[in-house]
Parts: sequence; C-alpha cells; structure tokens
Amino acid sequence: MRRNMLIAYLLWFFLGSFGAHRIYCGKFISGLFMLMLFWVGSATAWFIIGWFFLAIWGIWWLFDVFLTANMVNDINDEYNIEDEISYSNKIKNIEALYELYQKGAISKAEYETRKDILMRK
Repeated sequence: MRRNMLIAYLLWFFLGSFGAHRIYCGKFISGLFMLMLFWVGSATAWFIIGWFFLAIWGIWWLFDVFLTANMVNDINDEYNIEDEISYSNKIKNIEALYELYQKGAISKAEYETRKDILMRK
C-alpha cells in the first residue's frame, strides 16, 4: 500500500511520541524503539536520567521532520518497482496467450477471457 505524505506528517506531529509515523512508513523497529524511549523517559523523569532519554527522543523527533519525507518516498518507490515488475509479467503472460491463440491451442473466446483475468490482477 502506498503511503501518503500528509498522513505521515500528521502522524509525526500528533502521535510522534508513539513513533506512529515511523511504523506507518514501515520502520517498525525504530518506531517501537522511539516509543520505548519516550515512555521510559517519561516514567523516569522524576529521576535525572529520564530527562536524558526525553532529550534524545526530542532531538530524534525533530530530525524526523526532515527524514519522514524520505521514508515515504522510499516506500513508495518500492511499490512503484513492484508495480512495474507486475505489469511486465502481465504483458509477458498475455503475449504467451496470444501465441497459443495463434497456434490454435486455445479459442478466441478463451484467449479473451484469460486476458481479461490477467488484466484484472
């Protein structure tokens, strides 16, 4: 599924403490690590060490303003490549069907039916 840039930034702004924007972009491990960093920092904020965790999380959250666009573009590029491969496979299969039709191995109706099935996938 393709990712939307606006949704990714809305997730970054409103649910950034949960790492939701990273999870949305397919970065599950870093998203969960960001979530853990925030909650551990929040839970230990009354100790001095908690503020250290929150500072790391805050800097990371701010850097994600610049990184989120690249994450969305990277995952969308992966889907574009998959679509191109899928389309070229469809063309090859239709060409093979057409050769069978030309050789008389299948009828025109069967060729049209199978071609329609391939184009719907």
